[in-house]
Amino acid sequence: MTMRTQADICLVLEGTYPYVTGGVSSWTHQLINSLSEFSFALAVILPTRKDKGEPRYPLPPNIVEMRELFLLDYEMPVEKPGSYSSREFQPIADYHHSAGTKNKTRHMAEIYQRFFSSPRACRKSRAMLNTRNAWELLTELYRDRAGDDSFLDYFWSTRFIHMPLFQVMAGELPRARVYHTLSTGYAGFWASLGAMRHHSPLLLTEHGIYTRERRIEISRADWIYQNREFDAHVRESQSRFKDMWNTMFSMLSRITYETAARIITLYSGNQEYQIADGADPEKMQIIPNGVDVEHYKPLYRQRLEQEKDRPFTIGFMGRVVSIKDVKTFIRMCRIVADAVPELRVLLMGPTDEEPEYYQECLTLTRTLGLDGVIQFTGKVAVHEYYPKIDVLVLTSISEAQPLVVMEANCLGIPCVTTDVGACREQLYGRTQSDKLLGQSGIVAGVTQAGELAEAVITLSRSATLRRRMGLAGMRRVEKYYNKSNLDERYRRLYAYYLENQQAPPSSQGKHIEDVVPDGPPLLSATVSRLLR
Repeated sequence: MTMRTQADICLVLEGTYPYVTGGVSSWTHQLINSLSEFSFALAVILPTRKDKGEPRYPLPPNIVEMRELFLLDYEMPVEKPGSYSSREFQPIADYHHSAGTKNKTRHMAEIYQRFFSSPRACRKSRAMLNTRNAWELLTELYRDRAGDDSFLDYFWSTRFIHMPLFQVMAGELPRARVYHTLSTGYAGFWASLGAMRHHSPLLLTEHGIYTRERRIEISRADWIYQNREFDAHVRESQSRFKDMWNTMFSMLSRITYETAARIITLYSGNQEYQIADGADPEKMQIIPNGVDVEHYKPLYRQRLEQEKDRPFTIGFMGRVVSIKDVKTFIRMCRIVADAVPELRVLLMGPTDEEPEYYQECLTLTRTLGLDGVIQFTGKVAVHEYYPKIDVLVLTSISEAQPLVVMEANCLGIPCVTTDVGACREQLYGRTQSDKLLGQSGIVAGVTQAGELAEAVITLSRSATLRRRMGLAGMRRVEKYYNKSNLDERYRRLYAYYLENQQAPPSSQGKHIEDVVPDGPPLLSATVSRLLR
């Protein structure tokens, strides 16, 4: 896709839309379609070109440009060792020695301007890691921070951390009047650089908390340096190299928070993590996910009619991937099947994202004797399958604000979920008035197949309880999660930043939305100073 005009908004995405299905991708597609009066560019980060595949969504006509950045398709520098002058290299040394987000953000902006802001500078910067300056800084940091560890492992860990960052810094973003990143991490870093370079405001919407998800991933990683001797020193060393990766991702989040004009998330629990990671509370705002209530209303009556002539049916709607903990769902089904005669289970969702995990789930299903109970449907048209189920179960170990819970509640389907993300708010209510609507499901512990099964069995034994919880869910979605109302908040947010070229008046002593609807200053004070 080639550029026709400067986009109103550039959405910066990492590993999601339009190549991967799921919550964030679905949200992105719906947002672009709903706000058709704005033009969008896409800046998409993928691991490698091999991971690209075919788009899973038809691109709406208001997308005027798409660029891709392949994070791991870099070549290790082979140029002969050279050197920079002390003055040229100083921002890099200052970045590594400085403390505090504001200082690091300032030094990162200087590094970008000096080494990556033009094609000529980028070509020269590919050799940066081979310079005498880089070697001297590396050995100094090694002595100060990891002197008891293997220097070779420290050397390669440092290189593997820096090379993807260089890819991002060298990648050219589409020109846009507003940048909007849907995560921190590499996408947030890329968007921050675009905001700095083009003097544009940056908005951040976090569905899940990037640093938290990366910490979980890194804690399980076998691709980070691992010494197979299990003595105390080695365990400490392994922890240090994982800490290097965690520190890097944490700093990318802090830079994004510092650069962003507005920090949006889906529910209040996320804000606690954001503040802990350095976000400014004055920039923060909650805009929950929404669902098209009118689209699902006709399916409610259809579901009630089908309910009379089928066995009790559990539904799982989601990708068959490890973070959804499908194995716990299958173990739960074994317990429920022993208590509920003629149980039927529909496990609905794509199976091709983690093929090995999918095969393991099939093996577990056979081992537990559930071949005749669980049906793996693959990707389905949700409007055809939601009417077929009595209870929706979500067993994820990490979620933000799962769309499937809202969709199910739209049809009066009660849900059983793990206690992750906004699930407790979605099923029990967030505010006092919300809680008065009643429960629309049951929350259980993460990985707790027994607790999940107990909740499902309770619902299986009482159609009255299912009906009462289903009606509470319908009322809650209608009042608090109606997509048309939430789209309007993004419409106002975009319109403000597109129309206003100067920062709004001071909000001191007032709630920010009393001063500017859905909009704080265009850029944080630190970044504004960098651009003068």
